[in-house]
Amino acid sequence: MYLIELSRWGIKQGLPAKPYTPADYAMADANIQGINRALRYARDNGYPGAVLPEGSYALCYPRAIEMQSHLTFHLNGSTLKVIYDSDTKSPFDPRTTTDYYNFGGKSLVFDNVTDAHLTGGTIIGDRDDRSFLSPNEARMEGTYGVSFQRSTRFSSISHCTVRDYMGDNVTFASTASRELAEFNLNLTLGALDYTTGQPVPSSNTLTSGFLSLPANPSYSSFLVAGAGYARLTALTTREIDVFYYRADNSYMGALRRKKIYTDITIPDGAAKMRLVFFNETSPAKNMQLTLKFGSIPHHNTVEYNELFNGHRGGITLGGSYNVLQHNVIRDNGKGSGRFLDGKPIFPDSTRYAVNQEDSYGDNCVIRHNLMYGSNHGILAGCYSLHVENNHIYNMDSIGINLYSLRFAVLKGNVIYNCGTTLGLMNSNFADAYVEITGNSLTGGNLSFFGNSTYQVHVTDNHLTDIPNLNMGASELTVFRGNRIRYSSLTSTPVITINKLEGCVLDSSVPRDITLKTYRVLASTFNNVRVNLQTVNGTAASEKIYMECCTFLDGAITNHIYLTKSREVTIVRSSFTDTVLKAGNINTPGSQAVTIVEDSDLISNKLTALIETDFNQPGGTIRLTRSTVLLNNSSFAYLVDHTKPGVRFVFTLFLKDSTIRYTGSVPLSLAYYDTANPMIRVISVNTGLDNVILLPPDPALYVDYDPETTYRTTISLAPDGPAFSATVVYNLNTNAPYILILTPDNQVIQPAVKILDPNRILITSTTALLVKVIVQKL
Repeated sequence: MYLIELSRWGIKQGLPAKPYTPADYAMADANIQGINRALRYARDNGYPGAVLPEGSYALCYPRAIEMQSHLTFHLNGSTLKVIYDSDTKSPFDPRTTTDYYNFGGKSLVFDNVTDAHLTGGTIIGDRDDRSFLSPNEARMEGTYGVSFQRSTRFSSISHCTVRDYMGDNVTFASTASRELAEFNLNLTLGALDYTTGQPVPSSNTLTSGFLSLPANPSYSSFLVAGAGYARLTALTTREIDVFYYRADNSYMGALRRKKIYTDITIPDGAAKMRLVFFNETSPAKNMQLTLKFGSIPHHNTVEYNELFNGHRGGITLGGSYNVLQHNVIRDNGKGSGRFLDGKPIFPDSTRYAVNQEDSYGDNCVIRHNLMYGSNHGILAGCYSLHVENNHIYNMDSIGINLYSLRFAVLKGNVIYNCGTTLGLMNSNFADAYVEITGNSLTGGNLSFFGNSTYQVHVTDNHLTDIPNLNMGASELTVFRGNRIRYSSLTSTPVITINKLEGCVLDSSVPRDITLKTYRVLASTFNNVRVNLQTVNGTAASEKIYMECCTFLDGAITNHIYLTKSREVTIVRSSFTDTVLKAGNINTPGSQAVTIVEDSDLISNKLTALIETDFNQPGGTIRLTRSTVLLNNSSFAYLVDHTKPGVRFVFTLFLKDSTIRYTGSVPLSLAYYDTANPMIRVISVNTGLDNVILLPPDPALYVDYDPETTYRTTISLAPDGPAFSATVVYNLNTNAPYILILTPDNQVIQPAVKILDPNRILITSTTALLVKVIVQKL
């Protein structure tokens, strides 16, 4: 290692005090120039690294320390600090304006270098010295601590403290050694022959003209990127064919189906190329391309650093295969109010710990970092991304927000107390996939408001006190194996997800939740009162299907209020001390129907199985092929009405079910606490085991299934003696007939085909009491 000789290179230790003089700036600029000469000397003389003697060193703008290839710059515990004055012109500021606070620059740059490394010191930006006397100064974001740019690769910064820069403490720029933007592609409709490289007809591909490849220097690779602020291309298919030619236009060969944002090899000897774009038909189309030769920064690492007090942000991520790991990234782009040092925050909401909003690249990795105290945590996207095992907490706005991308994995992260836990914006790519698995998410909303273009898998996460969990309306979302836990949340949480599968919803205290869904499979609800709704229930009558679920110590509510009719079907499930609720408030014409089939309903402490809340007619709860198991003698009613004064609003339907009491003596119970709200009590093949079920009002009671049987009382002989009979009509038959029977079931008239079961004319007067039974003979 080369120990930098300070006097040899004109480097001076010590930090001057404000107000800074021209001599102070001259010393700082000389320090930068001296360090650069020393680093070049160490590189040129075969040293693997250069060590700065421990001390404090002044820096200034706009000159930057330039990292060298194949060299480690060890700060050896030193402090490098930018000297700055917001209100006095720097002697190195070439501008003629008086907004001195807008003068900026970078402190250290990795510019088109390989195997360069920075380690072991503290780097302090200009924010420390700024006055912010002008309200416009808070908008300044043009200073950066450490910058990776222009094709830098296999380089790193580690074991450093970088703080108090106005833009970012560390930044990656997705720039290459040479770039070509806003150029004429000379597109034509057609393709190229893979064997000859010559044009061939095609109705759905476009071919560029010859594009000259750079020389002096030449490059071994390039990539296709987008253009403009949004960094997106206008390509229909994000893959291209690249055909290479020598200087004399002789054909070399083609590389097929190469994706954008990823390096594409340039073979030795190639002087020109042509590009073929798929599923395109208009030669006048602007493809919005930028060609980047020599690649963007890739395979660089930022690790074991502490990055804090960045005015707008901590790290701007970009490039490809770059890794941020094992860093503390705190209090960058403060979340609210002011920094505790009294300095103002950046006035735009995009303040962050890590941001990839304006950059692009492939396979960037953010892992094992601690982040807190910002407005946003991670804002990242473009082509592919791994966010793993980070601890992110106390972000005012969002923990992780994914921008336009093709592939992302969020795994093993702990996100705590953020305004929004996770967010997902539109992909802009076909077949985009996001996997969110094994994370612990506490507090803050979880909202996938733009996920209609993604296949999203949200699996095996632990979600605690999420007030609003919105997976959007996409049928592509998989939400499986997650535990949703409520502990100290004070509001009523809302969950919106088309399909919930294999999940546990659990609360430390009895709690109301709103679940907007269509399907719930193999899930457990513990200590929660679930208000079931559908995603579009205010606009359309929709259904909910639940299967193989377990309900413990709570309630399942199908309640109509300013929504359309809703039918809830629950099959093969278990209810323990869980009340079935139905209601309709101020919504005439809408029906709340709950159907429970092949299930077990167990009471250890309930007084009623069903509760109603109606001021409008329109509710039914039906139990079919189910067992009601009563273990407590305090159980009194099947139905308890919260509004006992309303009339004719609710129907109870029991079919092929059993009510069983496990006590030593039979239990007496009633169908309902009051008859007023009942429309009907329907009981078909209801088995009673150790239960005495008190009879309901005869006017309400029906002992047959009205969905399969029609029964009414009609006049039998309008032209003869007036007497009546009961007509039972099997609704399941297509060609019903009648039989007229005496009270002892003797046929007294041949079968007559029924055309209308409500209008039957019978002239026989053989018996005063006649039964008419409609059946298919």
